[in-house]
Amino acid sequence: MNVRIVLSMIVGLTMVGAAFLLAKRPENIVISAQNSPPTPIRQFIPVRDTDGNNIPDWQESFAEGTIMFSEQPQSTTTLSGQLVSSVANQLVAGGRPTNQILADLGKQLAETNLDPQYTQDDITVSGDTSVEALRNYGNRVAAIAFLEYPLPNGVPSEVDILNKAFLYNDPKYLEELDFIVTSYEDMRDAMLKTTVPATLVREHLSLINVYNALAIDIKAFRHLFEDSLTATLRFRRYPADADALYLAISNLYLKLHESGVQWEKGDTTSRFIQIEI
Repeated sequence: MNVRIVLSMIVGLTMVGAAFLLAKRPENIVISAQNSPPTPIRQFIPVRDTDGNNIPDWQESFAEGTIMFSEQPQSTTTLSGQLVSSVANQLVAGGRPTNQILADLGKQLAETNLDPQYTQDDITVSGDTSVEALRNYGNRVAAIAFLEYPLPNGVPSEVDILNKAFLYNDPKYLEELDFIVTSYEDMRDAMLKTTVPATLVREHLSLINVYNALAIDIKAFRHLFEDSLTATLRFRRYPADADALYLAISNLYLKLHESGVQWEKGDTTSRFIQIEI
């Protein structure tokens, strides 16, 4: 129990201290056509569960010698509960140096930060790369990213929600994160259903995977009080994911610009994207 208290205190201090450094979802994008950053490429590794027992393969070594997690109270079904219990059991049992147990734990925990990656097999690709097809595609992405999946009025940012939950020590405030998670998941799913010109597959997949990563990040925040370890792991990568969202959108529309697409007043894109030459 003392380990969990200390862990929760560390999580709280980390999140409150870093909250003001985090980016919110972009409401519009200004792109420089001269100094554009490279497209972020994320190599995600799927989390495997070979024996189908709902325990990822990397956690199996910690689960050995203990009763099944599914038979435990809710607190030990979380990643925090599993690891605290498993590490404690190994330390009591002896046989392995403490530093080796902790080193293996750190290495294996890093794997939880890697998400399954959507690939070209998950989308529909079109061979039509005409300027008109690219224009229609760009307008469709702009509608998905900025119009079709807005948050309900009054829903604060995920950072504000986390701060309030910490300030009042009340997990009820985290319920508002559900709206944000749903919004990102809906955008991801809409992008998966969007037909993509063949020249934009890379940029399209980057945006899909960033939406997915942010949904996973914020879903972990939602369960902060009962699984602080998972929330901390996702919190550490959240600023990079937020930056990657801006970059993914910027790179996609810069590619459209370089392909000869010029936006007009009637285009959805022109309301949210500005290209500076």
